[in-house]
Amino acid sequence: MRETDASWTVITGSTGGIGREITKKLAARDDAMILVNRSETKANTQRSDILVTHPELRIEVVTADLFDTAKIAAATDKINALPGRIDALYNTAGVLTAEKSLSAQGFESQFAVNTLAPYQLIQNLRAKMARPLSESPAMIVNFSSSAITSVKTLDLDSLANPDKVGGLMSTYAQTKLAMTALAPALADDLKSDNILIRAIDPGATKSAMTTGGNSGMPKLLAWFAPLLFSPADKQAAKVVDSADPSAFDGGSGIYVANLREKKLPTAAADLKTQKDLVALLNSLLANS
Repeated sequence: MRETDASWTVITGSTGGIGREITKKLAARDDAMILVNRSETKANTQRSDILVTHPELRIEVVTADLFDTAKIAAATDKINALPGRIDALYNTAGVLTAEKSLSAQGFESQFAVNTLAPYQLIQNLRAKMARPLSESPAMIVNFSSSAITSVKTLDLDSLANPDKVGGLMSTYAQTKLAMTALAPALADDLKSDNILIRAIDPGATKSAMTTGGNSGMPKLLAWFAPLLFSPADKQAAKVVDSADPSAFDGGSGIYVANLREKKLPTAAADLKTQKDLVALLNSLLANS
């Protein structure tokens, strides 16, 4: 394969949890990958480990703190400079916490990483994902969560910097509801570049985020998580299967959980909410 023919899959947060398992499954099918992580050391170790069993696999490491829009911009410049195009973008990286911290641009951490960063990546990498309508479409995976069932409306006024920060069932749920709403909000526009987008809920997953004493996890749920949540490799397989462009009749802008297309939550399906969310994200990025 010539360098100019390279077809990349971009995975954020590839070094831990479900991101690590998704990366393993993509490596097993020989996908060329761009690993986007905050820790260059961990990412390089991951790359070396993969190359032990897949020595011919093309893997690039790009360092970026998704908590900082300026660093995301620098990372996407590096990705866009690589030869070839992007076939898939997995917006896997996420933050769950009950402790408030603000980015350099003044955005709450869960919003910055879970919602704004994926949107910025989509916009900055769109041209590298575009392809003729006659070809197989590219795919964007936005990570949703079953936590979104705990919230009925998307509070756009406080999404970027809420007065009070909560964990799984509050602030985190809001950021994941926003990610879910972005799928239908962007679907028609992305279709013109032959790019599909899906909001995929991997299901309750055993990871450091959910079982490691995270302040964002409700105490009772954290206690049961090791018993009730599924292994990351099992959930990763569901995500990769759900990201197949031919699955779900080639649907875009859809919400998928447990390998089934489900009805979008009311707030995510609301056209005005979708429009206002995109306007908010565009405004924040333009002024950051």
